[in-house]
Amino acid sequence: MAIKHLQGHNKRHRAIERMKNRANLPNLDERRKQDIQIIDVALKALYNDGDKVTRSLHSEILRPSGIKISERDTERIWDIMINTGLANSVIGFGNSGKLTLTNDGYQLMNQFGSYGAFIEERTRQQNQQQQGGQNLVFPQIFIDAAEEKEAGEESEEEENKATGETNKIKK
Repeated sequence: MAIKHLQGHNKRHRAIERMKNRANLPNLDERRKQDIQIIDVALKALYNDGDKVTRSLHSEILRPSGIKISERDTERIWDIMINTGLANSVIGFGNSGKLTLTNDGYQLMNQFGSYGAFIEERTRQQNQQQQGGQNLVFPQIFIDAAEEKEAGEESEEEENKATGETNKIKK
């Protein structure tokens, strides 16, 4: 019985030591910065100085760059890149886990040079809009002249129906 008690203590002790040695998860801001850096590395590898290429995220982008992240984080980065429309997964035999840039991703890299620069520019623009306060920009809706004419005719017909008038053609 004393041996079982010591073995139980040993298991608990090892579990406590594992918990002590675990790396703390980075806070949200640090994780966001880390994601931006990883996505930046991936997009630069896919962009390849203006030549779109197809690469495996894990074996051809992260591993050669010396980035070691968990499988779960790799899947999260994959999802971010796919859902933002920056990259597409490649479908076909032997292409499992491979990515290629979308047109949006190519334009982003061509215009800003990196994902980090794009995020900085977007943040700067949002800050300027917030500091502007009363300078709100409302979306503008453009109506084609033909659509406007049709809408005007329809409202005129509805008005005539309501008043009991009909359109009479004079010869």
